[in-house]
Amino acid sequence: MDAFLSVILEVAVILILILVGYFTVKKGMFTKESLGSITSFLLYIVTPCLIVSSFLSAESGKLDGWTLLLAAVLPALSIVISIALSYLFFRKEPSGRRRVLRFSMIFCNVGFMGIPLVEGIVGSEGVLYGSFFIAVFNIFCWTYGYVMMGGGKVRLKALLLNPGVIGIVIGLPLYLLDVPVPALFVEPVELISALNTPLAMIVVGGYIAQVKLRAFVSDLAVYKMAVLRLVVAPLLYLALVWLLRPDETLLMSTVIQAATPVAANCVLFAVQYDSDAELASKSVAVSTALSVVTIPLLTVLVQALL
Repeated sequence: MDAFLSVILEVAVILILILVGYFTVKKGMFTKESLGSITSFLLYIVTPCLIVSSFLSAESGKLDGWTLLLAAVLPALSIVISIALSYLFFRKEPSGRRRVLRFSMIFCNVGFMGIPLVEGIVGSEGVLYGSFFIAVFNIFCWTYGYVMMGGGKVRLKALLLNPGVIGIVIGLPLYLLDVPVPALFVEPVELISALNTPLAMIVVGGYIAQVKLRAFVSDLAVYKMAVLRLVVAPLLYLALVWLLRPDETLLMSTVIQAATPVAANCVLFAVQYDSDAELASKSVAVSTALSVVTIPLLTVLVQALL
């Protein structure tokens, strides 16, 4: 029961931050343009700092090669499961809606929402594992997701210079070589990484504020997608990964991230590539609200299995 309540508390804190973003935009303090600027800052500055910070705080030599390999393979397995599921549904939807619904099913909020939850439930070692999920997420997002949403051919620059890869390229060698890093570098990185949770959730709340409330209850496809994203896909992933019996912290952190709601990238991609941006905003909003129930339940299930 204590574990269940702690997860509820973490998700509730995130929902409060989302409400702050919602009312901030409703009051006109943030505009769509300013939200876009904050999102860029989060993606390209805060996320790499968060990943580097997780490596700097990890105990050197604790993770062996097999565990590190699993930390990269398991996120890919989670995304592949979601891709396979996405092909079974939404075939009758118009192309613009189908793209958004499938993107929503596949790409979840592993960074903005996943990392704060992992840190609160598992600790800093979980954040280290979570950084691999972010890197794998970005690789899939800027290849498969980019093409699916109409971005055209894959851009090598976007693939190699995405925030997840940059963070690991900087942080992993520091961890593996046990490089002493001066406080003059560590402290600014930690301070910037601490901005991730509040700013990210305020941005999500801001995008939700731009959707008419009536639209939330009228689109059944969004709820169908949410069930697949929050329940079916993570349970399938848990069933498969349980056979590998990875490190308990790795298992818990990847399951938490695999169970997170729709990524904010869905809105950004939908706007940029002329898909259904309103549907994307509804997908983020509905799945985030429902995750306050699904994530704690799934986390308690994993703890019971362990």
